[in-house]
Amino acid sequence: MQDTYTPGSFTKNFSWNRSYKRLHTAIRAGFSKKLAPVTRDDWRKNSGINDHDLELIPMNFFLYSMPGNDNDFVLADTLGECAIQRPYSTDFAKLSLFAFHLANSGSWRQSKWADGGVAGWANLFIRKSAWDHDSWSSGAFQDEFLEKFIEEHVHGKSTHKVFTNYRFMLRSAGVIVDGKLQTFDFTERWFIDAVQLFWDRHTFDGFLREGSNLADYRASFFDQGIHRLLACGKEQADAFIAFAFREYSNSRMAQCFDQIRNLKRDGVIAA
Repeated sequence: MQDTYTPGSFTKNFSWNRSYKRLHTAIRAGFSKKLAPVTRDDWRKNSGINDHDLELIPMNFFLYSMPGNDNDFVLADTLGECAIQRPYSTDFAKLSLFAFHLANSGSWRQSKWADGGVAGWANLFIRKSAWDHDSWSSGAFQDEFLEKFIEEHVHGKSTHKVFTNYRFMLRSAGVIVDGKLQTFDFTERWFIDAVQLFWDRHTFDGFLREGSNLADYRASFFDQGIHRLLACGKEQADAFIAFAFREYSNSRMAQCFDQIRNLKRDGVIAA
């Protein structure tokens, strides 16, 4: 992974100082409350955001896109499912923050981020600076340290805005309260959703295939070091994986493969 990034549209104000409710509402509207792929153009029209720049924030930083023959598509994954099928909650906020840290937004024509890492600097921050002995270091989230990290790894004129927006995101998700990193409650549902969201994206990327078993899904999780993004050790992550796979193998797994298969069948993406 590279160590310098561009800020993209993350310098725009998405009202992170309030909550992730706007993101929840936009995702529901963008997909028209249906768990099915939608073109990026249609997602923007349906989202209700009505701001050319702000419409890019959910698509480029939180959702997953795939290039098509004539149109680019936003695929439906666990984040979309949680927005569409559940009311807004702090679980959704924390899952959204995980999606941001995962920094895998797929690709689309004319994208400047071929690897999907629009928020690659945030992924690097968690993996390299925040991660410390099976948890996150509170010192890494101090304003001075965090802003210095962003200045060093994000190249652009608005690094301070990147810093303030990210700080708002951490606060709005309840990860930082009164300037202090909070202890995670591993009984919260969003951890299971996060494991499944990673598997969705890894499937869309083509790394998980039909017929893959629990061992394959577990290996993909640890090969990518996803437990670091969840601020937990491998033993706790194994418990998440076992529970998540029992659910995932019943329906979500097939839905991921069906989306790709149907887009290929319809001739809108390359077979």
